[in-house]
Amino acid sequence: DEEEDEREAAIMARKKKKLERIDYGEHATDADKKKAAETAKSIIDMIPTDTDKLFAYPLKWDVLDSHDIASQKMQPWIQKKLVEYLGEEEPTLTAYITTLIRQHKSPHSILSEVEGILDSDGKIFVVKMWRMLLFEVLKAELA
Repeated sequence: DEEEDEREAAIMARKKKKLERIDYGEHATDADKKKAAETAKSIIDMIPTDTDKLFAYPLKWDVLDSHDIASQKMQPWIQKKLVEYLGEEEPTLTAYITTLIRQHKSPHSILSEVEGILDSDGKIFVVKMWRMLLFEVLKAELA
């Protein structure tokens, strides 16, 4: 009877113990954030700002395909940008542009496809998209 009371008391004591959160310190996360920011900046510095050089920059399509960058990174970005330019979601156009990327189309051919829809914003959109695409491919390659 006494043994049972002791076991019950031990069980109750265990139940009353609170879990304590392990604090890894802010420094670890700050260091990780700083490193990620430095990596992003070094990648951005590699990408040309001049449109001709940007469009001529070699893109590693195998990295794009193996990391599914078209669907994972570019499709949400394209969707967001099209809403900014057109004022509403355009799922068909988003899917079409994503497909052009998956088909390894050049920025010039993508530009000729979207210029009719986005008018003067077409070139700005494709330049920004190509910079983003290069950034994501280089980031995946360096990871």
